[in-house]
Amino acid sequence: MIPKFVEKQTTSQLGRAVQLSTLFEIDGKTLAILTDAKNNKTILSDAPSELGEEVGLLLKGHEATPGVQTDLDTGSKVEGYGVFTFPYGPVTSGISEAGGFKFLTYGERIVKVIPSINFKKRGIEQRAIGMKPDDALLLVERSAGNFAASYSTCFATSVENELNLEVPQAAKWIRAVAIELERIYNHLNVFSREAEAASQNVATYQTSALKERVLRLNAKYFGHRYLFGFNEIGGVRSDLSSPEKRKGLFGSVRSITREFSEIVDYFLSSRIFLDRLQNTARLSKEDALSLGAVGPAARGSGVEWDDRIAYPIEPYGDIFVAMETDNGKDAMARVMVRIKEITTSTTVLEELLDKMPSDGTRTKAIIPSASHADSDFSFCRIESPSGDLIQAVKIGEDQKIRKLHIRPASLANWLPFAKSLEGNVFTDFQFSFESFGLVYADSDR
Repeated sequence: MIPKFVEKQTTSQLGRAVQLSTLFEIDGKTLAILTDAKNNKTILSDAPSELGEEVGLLLKGHEATPGVQTDLDTGSKVEGYGVFTFPYGPVTSGISEAGGFKFLTYGERIVKVIPSINFKKRGIEQRAIGMKPDDALLLVERSAGNFAASYSTCFATSVENELNLEVPQAAKWIRAVAIELERIYNHLNVFSREAEAASQNVATYQTSALKERVLRLNAKYFGHRYLFGFNEIGGVRSDLSSPEKRKGLFGSVRSITREFSEIVDYFLSSRIFLDRLQNTARLSKEDALSLGAVGPAARGSGVEWDDRIAYPIEPYGDIFVAMETDNGKDAMARVMVRIKEITTSTTVLEELLDKMPSDGTRTKAIIPSASHADSDFSFCRIESPSGDLIQAVKIGEDQKIRKLHIRPASLANWLPFAKSLEGNVFTDFQFSFESFGLVYADSDR
């Protein structure tokens, strides 16, 4: 079942510029999900007859064999006196996961960057085929631990939509609470990593401590620090029906974000910090759109797209979410988007917890609707901390997964990241990398 706010069009009917977000195959037919950022619309279409070079690299990342290094090389040649390739990774002190880069340079300045991914790919989509949805949910949510709430909610929503399950409103609102908590602690982590790159050790530890407090809130109210296991097909296992519990949760979040605001105020007056991020790793709005940037990376270049607004699964259509953008187009702009989104998420949490429905947390029976046909499929978009996450699911008549497609935010952001580093120096690498919020477990699922 396709949500009502999705347009169905053929590529021949499109008379405007749109962004190709992902391609996937259902029963031998290739389908495309297109993004109309100007009009805040999602379009389901047939595959375009001509694909840009960046789309070929996106597919290359999707189809790569698990564990085999995949270079996202646009193919553009770099020539000149003294130009050489400097390999970095896949095991380095500056990156916490296995991933590599090939820098083309003639000395200190970077001419071109080729990201190397799939060192930790596990083949999640293929492994899910033949599983029952509840079992597949456990696999999917653990494929990118930092984004577990986003992954599990996206998958559960897709399955529930395809099976036409009626899920209690309260369950959907609780999922949104988890997603916003996940956004806050991931944004705090990005800020902490940026502060560490700038050798601001006190702020690094202070922000890391705030992140730890959010993780402990996750454990207290959802049973797991990284929000594993709270979701299930048809509802959630967590209960926020108690007004006292909701009040306590929001009070703790508000205390954390207020302390973070004080840290931010200090850093916005620190020339050392500002000099390292301002005018570093610039990405124009045109490049952000053409290369398919998503999330804070895109909004930091002035692109107005947020799945919570443009693809508002319940409850996001019933609450106010501010669109946080910045026109700075540099690492500082991407960090500022995240800083502002921590405040926005706090406001969203206040409304979610204040207006929480009380119709239960689980559907009474997980029985597929009689209207479900073997030809049906469903997809969902969710604004994960690093941006637009897309999942498409098809379930067979045996009630097992026949198709799972995942287009992670990090995979979409590799080429924009590489573009942003062109012309910068090596010491700018860490600031750019952290500002994009790239996670290898996300792209290498």
